[in-house]
Amino acid sequence: MEAFPQHPPGFLHAAELAFRRDRDPEGDALLEKARDRFPEDFSTWFTSAKRLLALGQMDQALEFNRQARVCAPENAGGLIQQAELLMAKQDWDAALEVWEDIRERFPQAPAGHVRGAACAKEAGRPKLARRILLERQFGASPPDLVATTDPATESRVSQTRVGHMLSLIWTKAVFGLRAEVSRSFLSYGWWILEPLLHMVVYQLVFGFLLNRGGEDFPVFLLSGLIPWMWVAKSIGSGSGSIIAGQNLMLQVGVEPAIFPLVSVLRATLRQLPVFGLLFLFVWVMGFPPTTAWIWLVPLILVQAILITVFTCAIAAALPFVRDLKHLVPTGIMFLMFLSGIFYDYRTIGEDWQGFFLLNPFAFLLKCYREILMAGQAPDLAVLGAWGAGGLLSLFGLLSLFRVLRYQYPRVVLR
Repeated sequence: MEAFPQHPPGFLHAAELAFRRDRDPEGDALLEKARDRFPEDFSTWFTSAKRLLALGQMDQALEFNRQARVCAPENAGGLIQQAELLMAKQDWDAALEVWEDIRERFPQAPAGHVRGAACAKEAGRPKLARRILLERQFGASPPDLVATTDPATESRVSQTRVGHMLSLIWTKAVFGLRAEVSRSFLSYGWWILEPLLHMVVYQLVFGFLLNRGGEDFPVFLLSGLIPWMWVAKSIGSGSGSIIAGQNLMLQVGVEPAIFPLVSVLRATLRQLPVFGLLFLFVWVMGFPPTTAWIWLVPLILVQAILITVFTCAIAAALPFVRDLKHLVPTGIMFLMFLSGIFYDYRTIGEDWQGFFLLNPFAFLLKCYREILMAGQAPDLAVLGAWGAGGLLSLFGLLSLFRVLRYQYPRVVLR
């Protein structure tokens, strides 16, 4: 204050230090001196109003706040403080009007939506609170989000939500993969090297040590192993994704379904070049492409649907039943041995083959081998049934996520 007597911050900081040292009269005197010396300074009146708010002197605080807004009418802080003072007085209608003014004049200020919604909730107007939060999340005007009877408008809003959700899923998946590869020396090379290492290990154990399979066993093994790795990685990473993403869900309000869908998409993007490796390997090993290979497209699509269903189902249940996280690795390993990766399902008894193929992933691996090694189309009726059933189950799970979206933030904090 001695070095810069014409600058308000010295007086304001000195007053703050006095309050922290429980020297309230000294602090109040400094604020009064600041108001006398700097009547045109916004921060002087703003700090004084803040002080009176702490003392519960709302009317005088509002007067000081009015002076602050006169000094700097384009400063959002003055309006925000006015709204907070009105809320402290429980003058909800006046506070809601100020929050609305803030949202119109300063749309980038988060308080206009966050605190405005809290004000509406305290005022007993939950629909308005939800309307304000939706406006913040989707960037649309409130009439576009609620209480509309125009089907075309509702359709546009729905498309906006879906587009926003798909964009978020894609962005998180891509950035997650970039972060993953940036931490390793071989970068994207691990996507190819990892399945090759798995194949070498299993070929050594089952083909050499146990003398299983035959001349075509490497093709048989890889045509089952690579599709299965897609399943295992998706379920393994996505089952606990909602709990892992609790911070983002609590802070931003992201829908819970996004987290397992991001995990599935990330595993799928990693799988695409590996499938290319599989097809090239099969070709080099003496099984050239045939017209039957066209059925790989619906086969991969059905597998993607079923993977998404299994991942979302486990991810949806795990926050409520935390013990499932101990069973997921064992369940994946059990399902792996029941899917016929290392053996031909025809080697088991005929009475059990039908039950064995009730496992959807065992059926899918059978289809891969029929297309790649035998050059024949899979059982399209059964494949279509699994695809249709998977789609219905997926829509049901997404609806369940919507119903429970407000329960997950509370459950994940347990």
